[in-house]
Amino acid sequence: MLGCLLLLSLLALVHAEDDLRVTVKQGALIGRHLTSRKGRQFASFEGIPFAKPPVGDLRFRSPQPPEKWDGVLDATKPPPSCVHRDVIVGAKDVSGQEDCLFINVYTPQIEGHSLLDVMVYVHGGGWIAGSSTMYQPHYLLDKDIVLVTFNYRLGPLGFLSTGDAECPGNNGLKDQVAALRWVKDNIAAFGGNPGSVTIFGESAGGASVHYLVLSPMSRGLFHRAISQSGTAFNGWAFAPNGSSTGQAEKLGGLLNCPTQNSGELVACLRSKDAVAITATDKAFMEWSIDPLVPFKPVLEEGNDAFLPATPLELVQNATAVPWMTGVTSEEGSFPVSRFVKQKLIDELITEFDRLAPMLLCYRESSPRKDEITDRIREFYFEKNVVVDNVTTLIDMFTDGWFLHGADHAVELHSAKAAAPVYYYYFTYRGSNTFTSIFGDTSREYGVTHADDLLYLFPIDLLPGMAKPNENDEKMIDILTSLWVNFAHTGNPTPVPFHGVEWPSVSSPANKEYLQIDIEGLEVKQGLLKERTDFWSSLPLEAETSMSAKDEL
Repeated sequence: MLGCLLLLSLLALVHAEDDLRVTVKQGALIGRHLTSRKGRQFASFEGIPFAKPPVGDLRFRSPQPPEKWDGVLDATKPPPSCVHRDVIVGAKDVSGQEDCLFINVYTPQIEGHSLLDVMVYVHGGGWIAGSSTMYQPHYLLDKDIVLVTFNYRLGPLGFLSTGDAECPGNNGLKDQVAALRWVKDNIAAFGGNPGSVTIFGESAGGASVHYLVLSPMSRGLFHRAISQSGTAFNGWAFAPNGSSTGQAEKLGGLLNCPTQNSGELVACLRSKDAVAITATDKAFMEWSIDPLVPFKPVLEEGNDAFLPATPLELVQNATAVPWMTGVTSEEGSFPVSRFVKQKLIDELITEFDRLAPMLLCYRESSPRKDEITDRIREFYFEKNVVVDNVTTLIDMFTDGWFLHGADHAVELHSAKAAAPVYYYYFTYRGSNTFTSIFGDTSREYGVTHADDLLYLFPIDLLPGMAKPNENDEKMIDILTSLWVNFAHTGNPTPVPFHGVEWPSVSSPANKEYLQIDIEGLEVKQGLLKERTDFWSSLPLEAETSMSAKDEL
């Protein structure tokens, strides 16, 4: 009897494995079953190579097509992250591995009568940290979509640029293009439609999505795009005026590499340990952990250029796809809560002239930085009634790091009128918040940077994270519905949703947007107009003179 039971169990296991066996261009792989938030069973395939390991001579080069494998690949375990140190959340050690270009696919059907729309998520983390497996599929897989997440190279391993052919730069962004090519070639095997792909991301992932919209290299690989709290026009998202060469030379000097010749510099850096390269990050920090993004996207030349022109120039010929972007209401509490925790607020106010240009990312981009600093101080600390320095600084960083870039991008894309642009403002403060890992928790900081992600993914890295309450569950339903509707149709409300139809932006003058809160969805115009008008009036030369190949 026991032998019969063991045989039946073995047959059941083999049958389950056969159900989750898929063959892609590289070979066969086996997945596992998972269950969504509302009890739906779906298939998970994790750790699939989408490019050759970027090690040895392939370090600092564009990703190469993946190799085929023999046998059946075990795709039942989460892949390792790329090498990084997540200083954003206070990590002390470097983690991850250099062989890290893996992709994950989650699908409710491997075979079906019709292929499903695909959503490809690009993780954030300032291009210095993060991984695909932080973003789990259990909320979105309640819906009829195929979800894809993936890793890309980070920090200097992904964004080093010598400003010439030895290492043009943007390899982390080129990894993203390679992942999208893999999706186009293979997603049908998982029940996904390669002709209906939506890319979405948050923070540096949102800016990456915007870059994918702008870059000619990624044309034809996706059909809709969502940039959450990040665009190519954010000050931290592009390296101006020749600084990438200086950053590369500084990295070489820190690792005892020759710096006069870029070929010798890159060859030497290829001989260094990946962890040692990443561990130089603290040498680039001037105050607290800032500047947070020392290695950024850069302008390139050549046939393999991801960014052959500036973002401002590329927007004129950007891929005409429906695009959604927006911000949370207190984005700026991301850095400010850290400053409070580290007791740096008084120093920031006292040393404002020195610190503001670096922190707000116009030090290298504008020859008029003193004028900008004076005008920012007047606008936030003198012109208006200052409730307290913390609240004022939250507004300032919300505007300077996130809102201005989003608003400027909406203005430029809507002026083209080549494809609809949807603009949002997320104001729901739920039972959990990313402030718990960004910094101080002794006071209320509002809806901080990344808080919207809590309603798209079950992120469990927050210390003391509470189980979603009733309102949180409602917001999960709202946000996943809007995002998936957009993935299905290019319109987040193809029919009125909660009694509201979210209009696309009709003109740069109107800038219609949707305010998203648990109290309801409300269409408005001119998001925080006085503040966006102020930032638009500043002589931020990075927007009009981004002609050099470089990094901030």
